[in-house]
Order: sequence, then structure tokens, then C-alpha cells
Amino acid sequence: MSVPVASLVSTTPPQPLDQPPRTRPRTVLAVTAAAAITAAVALSWHRPGVGWLLTALVIAAGVWAAAVRGGPVDQAWPVRRMVRYGWAVAAALLIAVGTVRAAGWLFVLCVLTAVVVGCVALAGGRSAGSVALAPLRVLARLPGASRWLAGNGAEALGSDRTTVLRTTVAGLVTVVLLLVFGSLLTHADAAFAQVLSTLMSNLDAATLLRCLLSAALAAAATATAAHHLLTDAAVPTATPPSRLVRRVEWALPVAGLVTLFAGFVAVEATILFGAERHVLETAGLTYSQYARSGFWQLLAVTGLTLLVAGAAARFAPRTTRTDRVLLRTLLGLLSALALVIVASALSRMAAYEHAYGFTRQRLLVTTCELWLGAVFVLILIAGIRLRGRWIPQAALAAAVAALLGLAALNPDAFIARQNIAQFHVTGRIDLGYLRTLSSDAVPALQTLPSPYRSCVLTTVNRKLADGTPDGWFEWNLGRSIARTQLRADPPVFAPWTWCPA
Repeated sequence: MSVPVASLVSTTPPQPLDQPPRTRPRTVLAVTAAAAITAAVALSWHRPGVGWLLTALVIAAGVWAAAVRGGPVDQAWPVRRMVRYGWAVAAALLIAVGTVRAAGWLFVLCVLTAVVVGCVALAGGRSAGSVALAPLRVLARLPGASRWLAGNGAEALGSDRTTVLRTTVAGLVTVVLLLVFGSLLTHADAAFAQVLSTLMSNLDAATLLRCLLSAALAAAATATAAHHLLTDAAVPTATPPSRLVRRVEWALPVAGLVTLFAGFVAVEATILFGAERHVLETAGLTYSQYARSGFWQLLAVTGLTLLVAGAAARFAPRTTRTDRVLLRTLLGLLSALALVIVASALSRMAAYEHAYGFTRQRLLVTTCELWLGAVFVLILIAGIRLRGRWIPQAALAAAVAALLGLAALNPDAFIARQNIAQFHVTGRIDLGYLRTLSSDAVPALQTLPSPYRSCVLTTVNRKLADGTPDGWFEWNLGRSIARTQLRADPPVFAPWTWCPA
């Protein structure tokens, strides 16, 4: 076996994987401090706004700068690097939802998904387990990242006591100068004194605690991401082969499930294509009861079927042609029948919404069911060549697309429009639920006839006017449009106005 001459004469020892490449200490401190300061100033835990997007962009830019200073990352794997960039962009788009939509429940879902997506961008992983455990793998790097950050800080400030003491004195001098000159300027100009007084009045204990918490979280996220990115292996490690099962051990339960699903689909076809009255009368249910009672069970069925299909695809042997044909046939039938069950669940939910109206929960579970259907389509595509290692990340990408699509739909406004349309047909409307919608629904609620419009929009307007006005970091497109419309055409609500129940 020949050995490269360069490897024999090289005097540079290989870089251990648990030690990050050397970066400039001042770069590490600068990007971490920038992220912490931005989060302390711009993050609002009360209202989603543009500050979240600004903080996310500063953290991403800081991590990228630290990685560039530390040397090229994943130079031997350009495809892997591009996938990481794609996940980073997806996380930023999810955070950007808080700038456009005022619905807090949607923003919480987007932030949680952005955390998972960001961790997958750092930790990678192609299997379902590695994708699910990516946040824990990144979180496990936090102690090492803290030590790394502290080491870079000590190196940047100097390891001797004289340098640390002089830096501390400089900080104290800065504070004294700000106090002295700030006092002089406030006495010199009344307008400046008013502005400074307004800013200082907002710095209560709760605000300081929020700023410190935001800064700590941003610093931890920046340091952990940079540390993880720089210590990641350049070559992905191979996963050990899974222990396979015998053909009958996986084919028998899957075939039984296919048979059961085929019988269910046959009954569903009877209901959907002509004999609906006979079947429903036999079951003793009205159509709305039938729809309401069946959806959640079908949602559970599709979720469990996804687990069964994943386990069969992972552990089923495929060494012989018979194994491959059997795997394609059974998993193809299972996925196709599961898609029919997804369609049945969606039709039941549509009937439920037609009878009882639209809500956030019903819209969200419908989106979840559509996502499950998309995953089964991915399984069918993977079955063509029996290569499905890309499915977990594709399923996560489908979840990101579903949330972004939901944000583009503007769910609160969509719910308001659908319920108002049903009101014009049935004459029934739940004003109490419409009052709980966010500011995103104001343009749709403006179309309600009086006195319904005043009854609903008075509550929404009170929520918008409640508390302190939005700061620049809390600016949000949905709230801005709502305030503009309500100022132009405010709801008229007199004490004698009658609000229907």
C-alpha cells in the first residue's frame, strides 16, 4: 500500500474533531456580543414583530463570520453545505412570519419549527431519529461552547491581571462619563430630557430581566452554533447497518394492515358514492356526528401507519428480487390506501367545518392531515428505487412549507372570511369566537353587517389599544393594517347597542 509523501513530511498534527479550529478571539466575542445586544434591544416576548427577524439575521451572520474566520466548513462536501444553507434560509423565513402575521399561535409554531430546522442545519442527520434528536445533540454542545467562548474571551482580554484590571477600569470610566454628560445634557435641553425620561421610565425590573434573558439566549445560541459548526466532522460518518428481519416477519403484519385498509376504503366508497343514507341510518348517526366522531380516529390511523411504513422500509430485507418486489407492492398499497384514508379524513373535517364553522384548531389539524398525505406521497416516490434516506429531511421540509403556506393563507383572516360567508347562508355566527381572533382578521371582520361589526371590532380595537404602543422592534404588518383601518373606520359602540349572542 502506497503512502503519500506529503503525509510523511507534514509537521502539522491533525486537528481533533472535539477541538474547534482556531478563530480570532475578538471575532468570537464581537459576534456573540452583537447577537446579545441585538436580542436585548429588539426581542419582544409580548408581541411578535420585526425584532425577532433582526435578531435571527444577526445570529446567522455572526455564526457565518465565526465559521469563515475559523476556516472553510464542509469544503469536501459542497452538497452538504448547500443543504445547510437551505435549512438556514428556511429557519429565517419561519422567524419572518412574526413580522407579517399578528397571530401569536402561528408564530409560536413557526419559532419552534425554526429551532428544529436550525438544529438540523447544524447537526445534520438523514434518518428520522437523527432529525428528531438534532435539538438534543446541539443542546449537548452548550457546555463545550461555553468553555470555548470563555477561553476566547480570556485570550482576547489578555491572560494577565493587568489587562483585565485596565479593561474593568475603562468600563467604569465609561459609566461615569455617561452619567455626568447625560445629566448636563438633560438640563441643557428639555426635549432631550423628556426623551431620556421616557426611556428610563420603561427600564423596570421586568424589562431588565427580559433584556438579560434575551441576551443570554442569543449569546448561547450564537456560541453553540459556531462551536458546533466548527467542530463538525468534514466527512459524514457511516451509520451501522440495521438488523433485518425475515420476510414473513414484516410482510405478514403489513399485508394484514393492507387488507384491513382495503375493507375500510370499500365502506368509504359506499358512503361517498351513492349509499350514504343507508349506511348512516344503519349506524344511527347524523352526517355531522359521523364527521365529528371519525376524524380524530382517522388522523391517528394515518400517523400510526406512517410509523409502520417507516419501520417496514428500514428493517425489511431487499437482497433478492422477490424481497424488493414484495416491499414495493405492500408499501405501495399501504401508502395508496393511507392516502384514501387521508382524503376521507379531510372530507369529514370539511363537513364538520361546514356544519359548525371554521376554527384555528380545525384549520391546523387539516394542515397536519395534508402534511401526512404529502409524506405518504414521498414514500410512494421512494418506493420506485427503494431509496428513502432522504425522506426524513423531505418530510421536515414539507412541514416548513406547510407552515409557510399557512402564514401566506393568513389563517385568522381566512377563518373570519369563511365564517362570515356561512353566516350569510345560514344566519348563524359565533361572535364570541370571532372576538378571539388576532388583528390579522380585521380586514375580513370589517365586512360584517351592523351591529355584528361593532360588537366584534370593539373588542379587537380594545386589545390593540391596551397597554403600551408598539415599539419599533414590535412592528408587525398585520397590526399596522388593522390600526390603519380602525382609525379610518372605527367601530361605533354605544352603551345601548345590542350584541347578538
